[in-house]
Amino acid sequence: MNADRFDKAYYDRYYRNPGTRVCSPGEVQRQGDFVAAYLRHLEVPVRSVIDIGCGLGRLLSTLAEAFPKAHALGVESSAYLCAELGWESGALPDYPTHRQYDLVVCYDVLSYLEDDDAAEAIKTLGELTRQALYFGTLTLEDRELCDPVRTDTDVYLRSNRWYRRRLGRHFEAVGGGLWLKKPIQAFIWTLDRRT
Repeated sequence: MNADRFDKAYYDRYYRNPGTRVCSPGEVQRQGDFVAAYLRHLEVPVRSVIDIGCGLGRLLSTLAEAFPKAHALGVESSAYLCAELGWESGALPDYPTHRQYDLVVCYDVLSYLEDDDAAEAIKTLGELTRQALYFGTLTLEDRELCDPVRTDTDVYLRSNRWYRRRLGRHFEAVGGGLWLKKPIQAFIWTLDRRT
């Protein structure tokens, strides 16, 4: 992954400009509200949150507000954003795994990695996660769904199956982009499981 591509112009285009941004701050707020509400519903304790590839930090901010007692950490490969917003510099798949976090967020990151690095990144996510992973990325099946003006299409597209097979070694999907770490401690109804 070329971290230099994630400069001011990149974030202005895909995140700040209302005419070209991939989603609005309101959409990110709803996304974070959903994640927090679902985890509270499942009674998954969240005392620590890490967002790897946190970008402008909007999702991390929403989750930090939802879990005010949790330690929240933003990690970013963009030197521009680290300098601008004070994020910890780091990236997958090589992020250190000496500490686990109750909630790990990795959203729209892995499609920027080549296959081997993306597979290693999933292993790293498995080691970092204590309770839950919030994960999303553009897949081959999403090509026709995304707006090419608002979506960075200069990425590695892999199948939904490719991701599910690797994530399934560490996690169980419970819908809405949430994955719980195996063995699952929360009570999940069978129809809520995505097996």
